[in-house]
Amino acid sequence: MNTLLIVALCVFPAIFVLRGKTKKVVYIKQLALPVICTAFILCLVVLSDKALKAAASGLKLWLNVVVPSLFPFFVASDLLNTTGFVRAVGILLEPIMKPLFNVPGCGSFPFALGIVSGYPVGAKITASMRAKNMLTKTEAERLIAFTNNSGPLFIIGAVAAGMFKMPSVGLFLLLCHIAACITVGILFRFYGIKSKRNRKLAKVSSGENSASIFKRFKQELFRSPSHDSQNFGTILASAIRDSIMTILSIGGFIILFSVIINLLRETGLIKAASMLLEPLLSPVGISNDIITSVLSGFFEITTGTNLVSTAEATVTQKLCAASLIIGWAGLSVHSQVLSIISTTDLSIKPYLFGKLLQGIISAFYTFIGIKTAGHLFLKAQPVFSHFQTDNWQTSLIISTSCLVLSILLLLTLIIICILGICLGKTSK
Repeated sequence: MNTLLIVALCVFPAIFVLRGKTKKVVYIKQLALPVICTAFILCLVVLSDKALKAAASGLKLWLNVVVPSLFPFFVASDLLNTTGFVRAVGILLEPIMKPLFNVPGCGSFPFALGIVSGYPVGAKITASMRAKNMLTKTEAERLIAFTNNSGPLFIIGAVAAGMFKMPSVGLFLLLCHIAACITVGILFRFYGIKSKRNRKLAKVSSGENSASIFKRFKQELFRSPSHDSQNFGTILASAIRDSIMTILSIGGFIILFSVIINLLRETGLIKAASMLLEPLLSPVGISNDIITSVLSGFFEITTGTNLVSTAEATVTQKLCAASLIIGWAGLSVHSQVLSIISTTDLSIKPYLFGKLLQGIISAFYTFIGIKTAGHLFLKAQPVFSHFQTDNWQTSLIISTSCLVLSILLLLTLIIICILGICLGKTSK
């Protein structure tokens, strides 16, 4: 209650200044950030104990999960981007990526790693490709809208097995998530091709890329890179330095949003917002717990999905809400993406719209899947009263699912490469 009074006292001067009608919009823009920051600082003072625990929890999550899981991907992707391998494989994948997503074949690299490794690897690789002029501005904005996805370890391990205590739904949620991202990618293939000039250039580019694919693949693969004057140690040091800066930025956002979401819950603002939305959503059977969880997930994905798993609602509502949050990813992830693309000329708007679409489509696919084939994975679930004692079972399920997914992705990549080589030979 004290914090709500502090927020009201911070907002009241802004309302008083905004009484003028002529420059209201200007005043709002000038006062929005100072008012929000002032309220945030005062909340930190009043709820210092809660804020400290939330910050410590975010720091622990970053050190124990984010750094060991994402840092190797960042370094490896930077190293690969300095070679001609990504461009060469992209030439083989051009006949697949161009018709489906209207992006070059090299876009398959952030697409695949974005699915396997999770947020925000897809955005990091796409921004790196744009910085190296491997993608145009429009192509990079198309790509980033659907390649920044949650990884299988989070969906299968943390959400399905850890939060819901239902390991069998992990692969189902992951498939819905991947299907939604592919759907968004197909829809975004029309982004940025409004003008006749762009359509004409796209046709010319498509015609050029369809000729001598195998020959261009060999030329690009064995072409001397532009950085041949640099030794491997210099390239590796640069990749590690850039990856460290990115991982530190991600850690800062995780800690900050852990504190923000905790303060929003402690001050009752999320609960108040859910009470406002309840009259609109309760007629369709959506409970107040689900609304509160989704509002929390709007800011931070882990907190939102965890609240969904403990909500008083049906299994269908809980799984659909979890899919919505996982597809949307939360403002915490979006802030990380914004910091990553800030050094490029990319706009954040297509990305945000793509993530909103992905969340909605993923929830829709989850609902359809439950109604049509829910009996296959929503059987009598063993509820682990002491889940820690079943870690070996959970680890086995997670490892098997990830292994199966990796094998499927590898086989798909091999088939696509063979198809690209065949198309290249026939186009000679």
